[in-house]
Amino acid sequence: MTPTSKRTPRPALTREQIVSTALALVDRGGLSGLTMRRLGAELGVDPMAVYYHLPNKAALFDGLVEAVYAEMDTAAALGKAGWRSRIAATMRQFRQALLRHPNVVPVVGTRPVATPALFRVLQLGLEELQEAGFALQRSLDLLTCATTYVVGHCLAEVGQPVGGDTLDPVDVVQALDPAEFALVVAAFGEYRYDPDAQFELGLTAMLAGMPDPVTPPGGPAAPSSSRSEG
Repeated sequence: MTPTSKRTPRPALTREQIVSTALALVDRGGLSGLTMRRLGAELGVDPMAVYYHLPNKAALFDGLVEAVYAEMDTAAALGKAGWRSRIAATMRQFRQALLRHPNVVPVVGTRPVATPALFRVLQLGLEELQEAGFALQRSLDLLTCATTYVVGHCLAEVGQPVGGDTLDPVDVVQALDPAEFALVVAAFGEYRYDPDAQFELGLTAMLAGMPDPVTPPGGPAAPSSSRSEG
């Protein structure tokens, strides 16, 4: 008799594996390409097995957001002089993470922080601003404004137009009456879109417009923290 061959046991499915595979699917085919059936096929499991780790598609989307945040280098701000420089460094890391996954940007922009991993990133930002002397609620407002700016800018950079392709503004401007739209025609005549420079311009202007904390660093609004910037 031919001995019965033993099957190699399949490695246990994990939440991290599911989210990573889902992110790769969205990177390749957009959000419309992410279905439980397709995800199950990519993982080599019954689609129902996914629900053991993620109860619904909303939880899967939360996982995608979490995966993008997890790519941020949260240590990038350490050693920067001044709270504006530290927050700016963090926001640049956030933008780079989003640009690596352009199809996920709409998900990040419409799903609030909802997992412990995301709250850890928020905790670090709040610690930065508390140590600078900001009140806690003002710290949260400041971080919300900054992250909203980054998401909006990235959506303008890489987002797909609703309803299909749009006209190129430069082409439209060329057809305008220069007598009526003299400044518009002149502005676009020499214009070269540079998303990096535009992002830095907006980020710098926004942070510069935020007033310094009323309470000096080390005052009542800056509780002791075990985290070191060294």
